[in-house]
Amino acid sequence: MDYRSSEATRSAARETAEEKVVYVPLDDLARYRGKVAEDIISEEGALLLPRGSDVPVMLKTMPGITKTLRQWNKEFIPVQVSSGITEEEFEATLRAIEPKTRMLDPSLAMRAIDQVEEVYSRISEDGVSREGIETLEKEADRLARDVMLSPQILLCLGKVKDSDEYTFIHSLNVALLSGYLASVIHPGDEELVKTVTFGGLLHDLGKAKVPREILNKPGRLTTQEFDIMKTHPIHGMVAAVASGVSDRRILSVVRNHHERWGGDGYPDGLRENRISLHARIAAVADVFDALTAKRVYKDPMRSREAVSMILESSGSSFDGAIVRALLVSVGLYPVGTVVELSDYSVGVVTGVRNKDLLRPQVFLSVDPRGRRPEAPTIIDLSLGTDLFIRRSLDDMGKGVVYGRDES
Repeated sequence: MDYRSSEATRSAARETAEEKVVYVPLDDLARYRGKVAEDIISEEGALLLPRGSDVPVMLKTMPGITKTLRQWNKEFIPVQVSSGITEEEFEATLRAIEPKTRMLDPSLAMRAIDQVEEVYSRISEDGVSREGIETLEKEADRLARDVMLSPQILLCLGKVKDSDEYTFIHSLNVALLSGYLASVIHPGDEELVKTVTFGGLLHDLGKAKVPREILNKPGRLTTQEFDIMKTHPIHGMVAAVASGVSDRRILSVVRNHHERWGGDGYPDGLRENRISLHARIAAVADVFDALTAKRVYKDPMRSREAVSMILESSGSSFDGAIVRALLVSVGLYPVGTVVELSDYSVGVVTGVRNKDLLRPQVFLSVDPRGRRPEAPTIIDLSLGTDLFIRRSLDDMGKGVVYGRDES
């Protein structure tokens, strides 16, 4: 599948929270996000605050502004309230829930990413990386143990900052999600989790032999370019075998993660159970991460939209049992989804309790009046509350940014 041209990659227009104007008391101003809705004019006609001033920025850069406004008998400011959540606020949400929700150790993730990059570099230059593969297998063992202890898999997946990082972080994400799906499908089968996790780290190994200008081409691939791209599973298997990988289950992930349940995949055109379970799991993980990742040729798709799209292909492109495991793991409202509740409060989905996919746990970020809560508040919609989700507003994406510190 070429994600440049496929309908599957067209991100739907993102809904934004309905902006409303609220007259905010000066003492309460710090709890709001938004912009000043109209010019604030003194009785003498002097402009005190221009329309469009960003409230948080204004309070930070003009710490005495509230005192000044009071001197001009201004006690309320009309604010066009924004219910959106910034990247910084989402990161703060993760820090707040981390004690209750175990996430992957970032240092473990970075070791795996660095080792994947090392292996790709060796494969690109020499076609073989025996020592690198051995080290990567040890990292896969650690990841497999860790992922089985992480209840919210989306908080473990990394976001891509730069185009050059994509292949390595994508490999980590496919490994983590594949291992997690394996643990859902066959609870307690540590061997399955281990092998599919290692396979996920290696699944795109053959892309080390694909020209970078094709991998990162902003526009649609030509037929010839796509034919070159489709060779990467074979290149990957050859490199894996040359580097000492002999486990057929792992090799099947490398060679067959682009096979499809209905038989229209590549390189071998396998169908249904002729595709190994390991490769069928990796196929679902691979597509989910590819859809939700930002690339030079597409914007990221919301996790919920990606799940819906994969659901539509259940039984045609993907094994239905694995798709159901993805739905249970990610949910109808995946972790990181920004939702508006029935009372018009806004929050971030942080998890699902008792597999109740329609009523997740929500970390409140905006109350019904548009204010930021004074204290962290998590609402579990499955516990009999009258609240329900009106709509999803945005997707903050995956929980952690894995990247090198360039400072």
